[in-house]
Amino acid sequence: MKRNAITIATAALLAAGALLGGASAAGAATPKVVTPKVEGTFPITAPGCHISEEIELQGSPKHDYMKWETTANSLNCKVSITDGGTLLESRNPITTTGHDRSEWYYDGPGHILQVCVTSPTSGLVYCGPQN
Repeated sequence: MKRNAITIATAALLAAGALLGGASAAGAATPKVVTPKVEGTFPITAPGCHISEEIELQGSPKHDYMKWETTANSLNCKVSITDGGTLLESRNPITTTGHDRSEWYYDGPGHILQVCVTSPTSGLVYCGPQN
């Protein structure tokens, strides 16, 4: 009975250590960094551009989707949306002073999307958060 109690206690400690990214019997474990998915509107501040990255839950089961959208005149701004560095869509440049937007793109498990904007006045690239 005492041996079973020690085995159960050891197993519980090892499991707790694995869950917390702590040490295990096999040696030190490397903690995993998990970036939480977020929803919302994230303005991208780029000179001469008024573009937001938008993330929302859609579908069934619910998963994140992302798009970019102009919020004011963004004529000649360049904007792209990528998934892990792979280009999904770009406007090079935006050719309207009115409203413009991308399609919604799936941003669920296994995807890391991001919107980037190139300012026509500075030539610099500004990006929204990765999600």
